[in-house]
Amino acid sequence: MKNEQRDGLVERRLQIHGAFEHPLLTKYPEMKALETHNNGVLLEVIERFQPDVIHVFSLRGLSKSLIFTLRNCKLPTVYDVSDFWISADIREDAWLRFWNAPSLGFLEQSMRATLEMSGERGRLDVTAPTRMMKGYERLPAVFGSPKDRGAVEPNSIAAFRFDRLYFCSRALKELAERSGFCVNHGDIIYPGIPAEAYVNEVKPQTTPVTKFLIVAKLTEESGVMTALQALRQICAAKMKASLTIYGRGDSNHIADLRSLVVREQLPVEFLNVSNINADMPAVYRKHDAFLYTAEWSEPFPLPILEAMAAGLPVIGAISGGAAELLRHGENALIYTPGNAEELASRIYELQMSPAMRCQMAETAQTEVLSKFNEGTVTDQIENYLNTSQEIWAHTAT
Repeated sequence: MKNEQRDGLVERRLQIHGAFEHPLLTKYPEMKALETHNNGVLLEVIERFQPDVIHVFSLRGLSKSLIFTLRNCKLPTVYDVSDFWISADIREDAWLRFWNAPSLGFLEQSMRATLEMSGERGRLDVTAPTRMMKGYERLPAVFGSPKDRGAVEPNSIAAFRFDRLYFCSRALKELAERSGFCVNHGDIIYPGIPAEAYVNEVKPQTTPVTKFLIVAKLTEESGVMTALQALRQICAAKMKASLTIYGRGDSNHIADLRSLVVREQLPVEFLNVSNINADMPAVYRKHDAFLYTAEWSEPFPLPILEAMAAGLPVIGAISGGAAELLRHGENALIYTPGNAEELASRIYELQMSPAMRCQMAETAQTEVLSKFNEGTVTDQIENYLNTSQEIWAHTAT
C-alpha cells in the first residue's frame, strides 16, 4: 500500500518504516515527520472514536513512541505480543535511539544537543514523544552499545510501561524479560486457528505414512535443508517417502534447496497455492504427516496447529513456542533442531509404529479443537480485555 485507506471502521493510516520492505528512515526531518504523523493519527482516532479500551496487536515497523502516547492517553491499553517488537525492535527504533542513546556520532550528538537546548525535546512530548516522562533523558540499558548496556537484569527497565499485556508463548515472554523489559506480570494466551476448516479424520493404522509436508517461510533458519538431508538418509535406506514443501522466502536459499533436490534426485515437490486460506486445508488432507523443522526461536508456529487439526501426526523440532506445545510420544515426536540423523530416525519411528502414530494424531487433534480453536482463543482475549477495563476503572476510582 502506498496510500492510506479508510474503510468503515478500518483505517490504515500509520506509516511503516524499517520493516516489511519499507526503508528505515534515519534523517532527523524524515523521522520527525513520520513520528508526528503516526502519533497525530492515533490521537485523532482516539478523540473521534472514544474507545473503552485500546488493543495493540503489534508495533513491528511502527513508531515505538506510540507507547508513550498511549500511556499519556490514560485509557485502558492492552498489548498483544506475538513477535519480537518488545524484545528486539524497541532497541532498533531510530527515533528513540536518536534521543535516548548515551552517545551518538559527532554530527548527531551536536544536533541533539542543539535541539535539547532550544526546548525542542519538551515540545515533542505531545506531538512525537521521545520518553515516558522527564527524567528518562538517556537509556543506556536499552539504546547503548552492548558495552554500554552490560548485563541487563531481567524486568529492570522502567522507562517503558506495559500495564496489561499477554504473549503468544512463554518463550516469547521470557525473551522479553531477559531483554530487561518489565513484563513479568504479562499473561500467556496461545494463538488460535479456525480449526473446523482443517478438520479431517485421522488416517487408520493401515494407511502407510509416505507423504510428508512442510509449511514454512523458506530461509536458512527454516530447517528445510535439514529435512532434505534426513530425506536423503531415508531414501538411501530404501524406505518409501516423499516431501512437499510450501512457503515463500529467501530466493537464494530456495535455489540452494532446489539444487540439492535435483543433485540428489530426491522425491520433493515445491508447492504453490493461489489462496492460502482457501487451499491449505486440502493440502494438509492430501498428506500423511507434518514436519516442523524450524531452527530458530519462533514465537508460536500456527502450521503445527493446522496440521494437528487435519489429523496429521507431527514430527517437530523442539524450539521456541513449539516446545510448549509438543510432548514427545503423546501428541508428537520431537527431535533436536538441525539434527538430520535424529529427524530421519523419527520419520522411521513414525512409519514403523502405526498404533502410536494414530494415538498421537488423535490426542493432538482433540487438543487443538478444544484449546486452540479460534472461538476459544477469542473468548480468552475478550475476557482479558474486559478484565483490563474493570481493573482500570477500579484503579481510577
